[in-house]
Amino acid sequence: PEKSMLPPSKSEEVNDDKCEEIPETVLQYERQMRKIRAADKAGAPVFKEKHLKVIFLDEDIVVTDKPSGILCVPGVNHNPSLLGLVHEEFASSAPEDSKMKRDSMIVHRLDMDTSGLVIFGRTKKAVSKLHEYFRKKEVDKKYEALVCGHVGPDQGLIDLPLQRDHERPPFMRVSTPSSEKAAAKVVEDLQHHGWKKIMKKKPKPSQTEFTVLERTVLPQTELPVTRISLNPITGRTHQLRVHCAAMGHPIVADPAYGIYGESTANGGFSEAVMDAIAPSRASIKLQKEINVFLEQGKNMCLHAKTLQIAHPVNGEKMTWKAPTPF
Repeated sequence: PEKSMLPPSKSEEVNDDKCEEIPETVLQYERQMRKIRAADKAGAPVFKEKHLKVIFLDEDIVVTDKPSGILCVPGVNHNPSLLGLVHEEFASSAPEDSKMKRDSMIVHRLDMDTSGLVIFGRTKKAVSKLHEYFRKKEVDKKYEALVCGHVGPDQGLIDLPLQRDHERPPFMRVSTPSSEKAAAKVVEDLQHHGWKKIMKKKPKPSQTEFTVLERTVLPQTELPVTRISLNPITGRTHQLRVHCAAMGHPIVADPAYGIYGESTANGGFSEAVMDAIAPSRASIKLQKEINVFLEQGKNMCLHAKTLQIAHPVNGEKMTWKAPTPF
């Protein structure tokens, strides 16, 4: 049966201390180490032979299977990226385009730690049409994830609005009445001190459908994990990662929303709220044990597995699938 997760009532408070069982000194150390590892990952070179996995190619589009651990686009620091490899290898040289500029090929993107299908445009016409498809939500994307613990319901709907985490930007969190009030105060204070460009963005409705594929354990352990299929009805920043954390089952090896992550714990919910809405959630003890077993060498287990979209030129319905690497 479908299970709906609703926003908390006004009486529910934000968990400011991440978790009482984890000393603040440990959190600070782990977060700093993760920042260093993330910076090292982002700055590492990328290679065609290792990182450019082409699923589909024609004169209009390129569909790739992005490995976890590399950037989709360069970002403000101009780091090596999948986009750079795609542009170097496949940029259109058609006279009317006078060769596509690198950033002009971007249609959508995945987080650095997420693996899976990414589509790029090779012509201005293709990119424009693909942007239209995404804007009108005429794209079907399915993800697969491995999450901590055994998820109870076989399927359900996570219906929780998301907002920027005002205490730990640039991360996201579930929006609650208390978090909205606190965020408004932060914006007011910043504007008062001269931050004229600061704008308060309203929380956005966010829905994710999930289906349990398998309840299992990590290899050579008795540590419970669940393989789930995720269907993002909306497409908010970090939506799947926050929703899994708020469900009480963070994605395995999630560096931001999992154990020791820089974001607010449980997607923003307090421990008391989690006891009420997810009593069978993955415990802190289990998450710690999974973290130790992975020994910081495991990529985040979130994969963009299926992408379905009409071809931007001939209109043919296209479906691609990429094998799950975990």
